[in-house]
Amino acid sequence: MPASKFSFSLRIALLGLLFTLAACSLLGGEDPRWDTDVPRSAPLDALLGIWGPEGNRIAFVHTPDSAATEPGSYNQLWTYNLQTDTMRQVMRGPLFTPHWSPSGDRLVFHSPIPQYLFTVDPDGQNLQQLTGPDSPNPDLENTVVGKWSPSGKRILYTIEAGTPRGVSMMKPDGSSARILIEYGVQASWFPGGERIVYVNWDQSIEDGSRRKQIYVADTDGTNQRKLTDLKNSRDVGWPSVSPKGEQIAFAYNDQVHLMTADGTNVRQVTGGAGVAKQPVWSPDGETILFWRRYFDDPETPERLFLLDVETLEVEPVFPAEDH
Repeated sequence: MPASKFSFSLRIALLGLLFTLAACSLLGGEDPRWDTDVPRSAPLDALLGIWGPEGNRIAFVHTPDSAATEPGSYNQLWTYNLQTDTMRQVMRGPLFTPHWSPSGDRLVFHSPIPQYLFTVDPDGQNLQQLTGPDSPNPDLENTVVGKWSPSGKRILYTIEAGTPRGVSMMKPDGSSARILIEYGVQASWFPGGERIVYVNWDQSIEDGSRRKQIYVADTDGTNQRKLTDLKNSRDVGWPSVSPKGEQIAFAYNDQVHLMTADGTNVRQVTGGAGVAKQPVWSPDGETILFWRRYFDDPETPERLFLLDVETLEVEPVFPAEDH
């Protein structure tokens, strides 16, 4: 073979090897790209973060250092402005899973057991109870993970216990509450507001093993379709659709994963210690907010992080050097 042809063939082979190594890296091979040299987070307990609609604020759940001595200090609702680097307490706790309305003027969240849904202004005013006693739905409890629709006219939520239970919907004033998909949990909206993504038990497995998968459906509960066929998927959860509707982020096997909206090209995009939970897309689609729970370090139980979708670089929301 002439030297020029040999050199050309060698270059092609090397390029093929590089592409293969890059693919292995993205999918969790020997030398993954993610979570290398993550800056240290400030010692600030933070979890269940959610982007505000304008992309410069997040709401999250925070337990301050005073929790051991002050009643109502655990799992408070706070907001953080990334542009001004300022935190603000919205409500004392305990409460969970805040979510912004698309106008940014309301937040929905749920209380601990028996788990009632509420909405509130970002300054903590005008608290309204949507489920439970003295609400439009006095018989509803175990209602969790409220999600405003892109139009702001509906709220998705889950009835996670009792009968019947499953993915449900209501108007923001608590009216017209109904179950859409039995036994479904952790539903989230597609950006157009015409479809939802959620987690449910896989009914197609003939051996009866308890396995969860990610599904999509229309917002009236019809046209349900399974997207994933994940193994050992009891811990799959928190699906979140990108602003353009092209990708879905979700938690699985203790890490954040991505896939295209049709369920293909599943890939791991975070690594590291602890358990990664609740990935949420930023409004511009460039960053994913998620939180980690650390079980082996009682001094750092929960921390919020930002994942750059293109580079897979991770940094803390609250860097140690700044706080």
